[in-house]
Amino acid sequence: PVFECNALCPCSDSCSNRVVQRGLRLRLEVFSTKNRGWGVRTLEAIPHGTFVCEYAGEVISFEEARRRQLAQRSEENNYIIAVREHAGMDSITETFVDPAMVGNVGRFLNHSCQPNLFMQPVRVHSVVPRLALFAGRNIDAQEELTFDYSGGYSNQPPVELLSSQSDAAIQASRTDSLQRKECRCGANNCVQLLPLDLSILN
Repeated sequence: PVFECNALCPCSDSCSNRVVQRGLRLRLEVFSTKNRGWGVRTLEAIPHGTFVCEYAGEVISFEEARRRQLAQRSEENNYIIAVREHAGMDSITETFVDPAMVGNVGRFLNHSCQPNLFMQPVRVHSVVPRLALFAGRNIDAQEELTFDYSGGYSNQPPVELLSSQSDAAIQASRTDSLQRKECRCGANNCVQLLPLDLSILN
């Protein structure tokens, strides 16, 4: 687990271990994409490793996440994200965040099979983590910001990615759920179908 300095620490607000708690520091823009609804792009270059934004929203239980998901129609957007952390042999922590009604710019980030952001749970003043998104590589100004909704990330070129996993293996790992949505990210390694069912966490 990643912990930032908090109210119990004697350090100042300028401490280098206070990053996510300072909030959004970059100039980002929500824009209308060609075929994927709203998206987010950066108005300035972002160096590799920089904190970009938080995926903020309501923290809900698995039961409530399942209820909300089952109540949705297939054409509706599902913003619920599920994060599973392994901290040992028998220690698993699950966090479910839904920014549909209460959230920030992070809810407009699109999925990509070749993303430029990766998600890292970070704890600040609570045992409940903040879902922080960091630049996985140098990102140019005007570039759309994306992350892999299924939690995967690699900054290897697509050719290297595909050489390590067959198309069939990637497809099977991503589409083991009955409820799926078409992926329109356009990446060379696109799996084309995204799972929408929270049962992938069971």
